[in-house]
Amino acid sequence: MTGPSAVRVVVVVGVSPTTGSPAALRWGADEARLRGAPLHAVMAWRPPRAGPTPGGRPPPGLSGNVDFVAEAQLTLSGYVADALGVTSDVECRVVQGNAVTALLSEAQTAQLLVVGEPRAGRLNSVRASLVAPQVVLRAGCPVVVMPSSVPVTP
Repeated sequence: MTGPSAVRVVVVVGVSPTTGSPAALRWGADEARLRGAPLHAVMAWRPPRAGPTPGGRPPPGLSGNVDFVAEAQLTLSGYVADALGVTSDVECRVVQGNAVTALLSEAQTAQLLVVGEPRAGRLNSVRASLVAPQVVLRAGCPVVVMPSSVPVTP
């Protein structure tokens, strides 16, 4: 956001690369319709890390012409289609990097940011980097943390 007069024009939904965040997508889509705002589905991704190999050669699977951006885009589009059916009115954005940075950047012009709740198993981990609490504290727009257990009709 560039200042108090910045126009907030979109609803952004953070999509988890592991769960697809279907409840957050459905709720965000409904809210975008109510607000008359476009919906942006955002998923952060990172390229796989190369493990140590003898001779400094890339490990199998990382060599070749793998288009990681295209794979991430296909994954995100599939999650959106599974949750919402038709994706023609949803802008799917994949952003390289960590989820917190990606969502905060995308939410700079958002009316609202919607994220899914942390997975229960992640709450017990001391090293868990939970996205929801970090974006709630740092976003420049309202944030909704959507519990996955709440049924939302498509």
